[in-house]
Amino acid sequence: MKRLVKILGTVIFSLIIIIAIGGYLFVRNFDLNQYKSYVEDIVDKQLGRKLAINGNASVGISLIPTLVVEDVELSNAEWASQPQMAKIRRLEIKLSLLPLLHKQLVIDNVVLIAPEVYLETSADGKNNWDFGNAASQATANSQATAKTAVQNQKAAYIANQSAVKQNPATALLAGFAAKNVVVTDGLLQYADAKSGKTTQVAINAFRLAEESMNDDIKASFDVVFDGQTIKGKTVLGSLNALFNSEEPYPFDITATAYGIDLTALGTARDLFGSPTYAAEINVYNPAGNMNAPETTLKTSVVGTLENIEANIAALNIVNNLITGTVKADISGRIPSIDAVLASDKINLQNFSTNNNLAIEQSFLIGTAEASPLVPETKIPYDVLKQVNARLNLNVSKLIVNPGMTAENVSVKADLQNGILNVNPLRLNFGGGDIAGTLVVNADTQSLKLDATSSNILLQNLHEEFQAAGPGDFGVLSGGNTDIKISLSGRGDTYRQLVQSLNGQVIGIVNESVVQTGSVSFLTGNFVSQLLNMMPFMKDSNKKLALNCAVVRADLGGGKAVFPKGIALQSDILKLVSNGSINLVNDKIDFDVRPSAGKIVDTNAVQALSSFIKIKGTLEDPKITLDDKAALKSVVGVALSGPAYLGSTLVNVDPAPCYTALQGTTYQNKFPAPTAAEKAATDVYNGADEAVDDSVKAVKDTVKGTAKELENTAKNILNMFKQPKGQ
Repeated sequence: MKRLVKILGTVIFSLIIIIAIGGYLFVRNFDLNQYKSYVEDIVDKQLGRKLAINGNASVGISLIPTLVVEDVELSNAEWASQPQMAKIRRLEIKLSLLPLLHKQLVIDNVVLIAPEVYLETSADGKNNWDFGNAASQATANSQATAKTAVQNQKAAYIANQSAVKQNPATALLAGFAAKNVVVTDGLLQYADAKSGKTTQVAINAFRLAEESMNDDIKASFDVVFDGQTIKGKTVLGSLNALFNSEEPYPFDITATAYGIDLTALGTARDLFGSPTYAAEINVYNPAGNMNAPETTLKTSVVGTLENIEANIAALNIVNNLITGTVKADISGRIPSIDAVLASDKINLQNFSTNNNLAIEQSFLIGTAEASPLVPETKIPYDVLKQVNARLNLNVSKLIVNPGMTAENVSVKADLQNGILNVNPLRLNFGGGDIAGTLVVNADTQSLKLDATSSNILLQNLHEEFQAAGPGDFGVLSGGNTDIKISLSGRGDTYRQLVQSLNGQVIGIVNESVVQTGSVSFLTGNFVSQLLNMMPFMKDSNKKLALNCAVVRADLGGGKAVFPKGIALQSDILKLVSNGSINLVNDKIDFDVRPSAGKIVDTNAVQALSSFIKIKGTLEDPKITLDDKAALKSVVGVALSGPAYLGSTLVNVDPAPCYTALQGTTYQNKFPAPTAAEKAATDVYNGADEAVDDSVKAVKDTVKGTAKELENTAKNILNMFKQPKGQ
């Protein structure tokens, strides 16, 4: 008996060896290429497209049977621009071994190397992926065949029988969905002939894995879209859960796209019907990416394919924290957004490029140096046309810089069809209120801004207007300030917009007590250079009883004109400045007429040195003596005696604030000059007759005196000048 068993075992083992060797020889010598024409013919009949297997087709010999096909092409529709709709350099299909022993076909791995897919829509709306009746019939036949095959295999591959009955699509996929899919060096292109746009997605690597229909799907991707790398990984629910619309389908995504880090953890429902979703989303944008500051967003999102609602727990933009809600309707051609946002504090200093945030800020009018801050950069009007939006923003504290803060900022903005209306814009500033409106029209490339103030105190606008010490300039009392801005402009770039501005800017300081001293916070521009060279500014800890001060600028024709629009009147000083700023080339042309309250013969030259002319550019101002004005006064001295300087010169303009505001809504705010004051002014102005326009020819009776005083005045003026930038 033992001998029989031994002989039988030897025979069986020999048969196994023979079968294995035979199988090996069969597989090795099996020529899959002889079936290429058969497969090509089936595709041609079923899809109406030519399939060409140009490379070798073989069966790999290993523990895992592998079908390998190289250089495959599927022809395109006749009207398409590309000759092929799809190309694959190499396709590997690995089959599970054990199911094959039970006559079951189960795909284990699919590897696609360098696949290329070209999708296209014609100008009349045809799609190259529509295969017609032949494709529809082929799909129906393949589904029926697949369903029959799956029914024979479902016991081994679907643990939940009820799920199979409820989800026939799951059953269909059971035997044919690969457990692992790998794509490398791929390309997906979509061309729309009607719009003329072509979109490409380069697939560096894509991997998908799921052990069974009940296990989670894990995927990783590395693609390039629109020149931007998108990388990430995701964990999705199982295929069974995907087709079970009654249960939430989980997803967990971690990705980096366009330089932005994104995580999303949530669930979706009814993916094949009317999908809905809910997720917790975190977004991080590093400093400088997409020309934006460092930004972190934490939000809860719920929505459908048409509507989204986000509850923003924290939007942190360089330590500026914003909360609120955002609702979006993306069903139309142009999305619509409604946002209600709030912040306890926003510090604009955090947006400075000096803080290594790499954010570009373009201001309409910044400071005196107009050229660097108003570049020839296109204004992104198109952005206004890409969305319709309504915004309500409230900020408790807005920090402009260390010395300037606004409170209770309220902005209500409405953007519809490329027209932005900000109405109202309100804020508490300088102890008072500012209210304004803004309209930006993308179609006309235009802007209109109106703003007025009430109850503002100058010393509360900026801490530098407060006298911190005995030698500092500052407002001791009073300081009530009126501001009115009305501007409109049009332009394709920020520079063009500024150059086209029309309107008026007015600032008025009412009766106040000012402590004179150095004006440190204006260091570096011609305003500080001018003020700090004034004789009265040299006397620190000196109180100046200010009756009024006015800055009035009329904008139009590419210029900001100050028609005697810079005025100051006090008990010891009157100042009038008349001039303009060319907004096209930044050239400035100002004359300044400061005069002390009582001037005697001994300080006549000092008075003459106060006749100042400012030329050059905003970036590089030149402060010189106004020759003609000085000669004009010299003529008055020579003709009328030194008393002229003490009586008439002082009253060049007896009511400078009144003069500066003529033609504005504030023209009656200050009293007009008396008849006697006006007569004295006319006497002074009459001295023009004694001075030729060339300013080099004066009456012989005063020429020597004029030259001597002019040279002396220039020397004194040079003593008052300060080096540039100080």
